[in-house]
Amino acid sequence: MWENRCKIAVSGVGYSKVSRAADVPLAAHALEAVKGAIEDSGLEMSDIDGLSTYPELPATGHAEVDGISVVSVNCMMAMLKLPSLTWHMQVGNNNIGGAVQTAAAALLAGLCKHVVVWRAMHNPKGTYQNLPGAQAMGPAQFTGPYGFGGPGQHMAVAYTRYLERNNQSRDKMVTLALAQRKHTQHNPHAFFHGTPLSREDYFNSRMVAYPFCLFDCDIPVQGAVAIVMTTAERARDLKPKPAYLASYGQRLHFEVAGRIGSLANYMEGGASSAKLTWERSGFSPKDVDVAQIYDGFSASVIYGLESYGFCKEGEALDYIQDGRIELDGELPLNTFGGSLGTGRIHGLWHIIEGALQASGRAGSRQVKDANVSFVGASAPIVTGTTFIFTREPY
Repeated sequence: MWENRCKIAVSGVGYSKVSRAADVPLAAHALEAVKGAIEDSGLEMSDIDGLSTYPELPATGHAEVDGISVVSVNCMMAMLKLPSLTWHMQVGNNNIGGAVQTAAAALLAGLCKHVVVWRAMHNPKGTYQNLPGAQAMGPAQFTGPYGFGGPGQHMAVAYTRYLERNNQSRDKMVTLALAQRKHTQHNPHAFFHGTPLSREDYFNSRMVAYPFCLFDCDIPVQGAVAIVMTTAERARDLKPKPAYLASYGQRLHFEVAGRIGSLANYMEGGASSAKLTWERSGFSPKDVDVAQIYDGFSASVIYGLESYGFCKEGEALDYIQDGRIELDGELPLNTFGGSLGTGRIHGLWHIIEGALQASGRAGSRQVKDANVSFVGASAPIVTGTTFIFTREPY
């Protein structure tokens, strides 16, 4: 078991407005979310002495312009002008979960006292994925010129393999889409809040990359979310009830050339991250009361449920049926609506919901008696990170 179990806490969360088109620069969204998280914690700006983020713009073919399409640590430092800043970091891999884990390590090392972690996502004008054509280099030269190269297309190949290998039907995925949209109606910050989804909507929607239809894919948005992290000891004196970080893990299985996005990578990567998380926490999937599993594409949830150990391989599409993932089900899942409902702001929103559920602050979507809250903060391949939050500091 991890010697630092429950020594770090999430003490505040913040959101910006989420929209399809940017009416203000991305930096303004990030600043709104960061200020909201600090206020939610009951802290002053002068109390913040640590900053952490993952700033990458995952929109192929678009320029990264600080403050406009990305918000780096340097940009945030310039805006906040923190008088007590002692530590900052931005990660280039492991996605936003890596930024959260790095912040936890800095707090444990005594490098800072209160860290803000944010994720800001830009929705560029025009096509989200401008795939390389004549200038494609490396492996992309065999795919890009033919229009194959976006993440949906790569992941659709793995999903097709999953369905064929396990003799499953994509029709069963409608259960996930409907449940998450239903949960979205309890989240006023979500893009699709106030917009219901029906079975007919799902089955009549256009195909994006078979077997993914429109509602299997998260929607690109402009917005930001943020959290404040501190030590458990300090968190007890702050305004809201904190959520305690019981453990975390990161993907330790890496793909070889030609296997990026393969089904095997999903399963092996997710299992390696979850193994660390379960061992460090002392918990198992049977102990989990509520789960948030990254859903940039619906199939990532299916791979997560299996590779993290909630059900056996090939059984996840059956596992999610019969109300099991509803708010009052056996395993309430993506209770904030997931990325399918909130919009594409990566896995920090999953981490926020995991913390809110553990601290009993999730409002009308709060799962009754939730104590152990699991988070798969990014797809199991490449950048997979996993977390467990608890209500009590075990």
